[in-house]
Amino acid sequence: MFMIYQAEAPAVMRMRCVRCAMEGQDTTATFLVSAASGHGMAACATHREVTSKVLTTYTGEQDDALRLLFALTAMECSGVPLVDPADHPASLVGLQAKAEQAARVAGPRDGDKLIAALAVYGIPAWLAEDSGVSYVLAAVDGTADEGEAHTGPKVFLYSGENADLDPADHIEPWSCALYDRTGEFAEILFTAEGGQGLDAECAYAALCLAAWLDAHADKYPRA
Repeated sequence: MFMIYQAEAPAVMRMRCVRCAMEGQDTTATFLVSAASGHGMAACATHREVTSKVLTTYTGEQDDALRLLFALTAMECSGVPLVDPADHPASLVGLQAKAEQAARVAGPRDGDKLIAALAVYGIPAWLAEDSGVSYVLAAVDGTADEGEAHTGPKVFLYSGENADLDPADHIEPWSCALYDRTGEFAEILFTAEGGQGLDAECAYAALCLAAWLDAHADKYPRA
């Protein structure tokens, strides 16, 4: 399973990059990535590395599992430590589907959809505003009290400088910023993948934050 081979895709064999195809893009693959397990995927130059990593854990079960593996592996390559997605792929995929459905029926603002997706992962969150900038607030320690969420380590999630847009006006993907207990900016944790539709983007952002909290929340105590 862990032996990975790469070769240039024959010019006469036009195939789409698997990762790009998941985003609805018609990008021609330039590499063929295959594993000793028998699985193989076509990849463009941009997605060559992540495709080779995905093949170490892909079991060929279903498209949703493959989509999730790409999401988690891309996060890991970006420096976000994660639990191994191969440990509980069914539950993770199930939560992604539930989070996307929760976002789909929520509204009316894009932030409401994100809050609904976060709730599926057990993360309480609220719409907040400061000096004309709106954002979704969540406490690192998972407190369910909005007032307390402002007083400890927290994250702000926003699209551009907004989290209260009409879904049709949501253009920039969600970014997540970490702030310490004094309200000072610490770092950008991640930016969600765009181009997949707002509901799926909200579910993806919720997964990213849930994974980061699982790995790092204990490093940011309230006191």
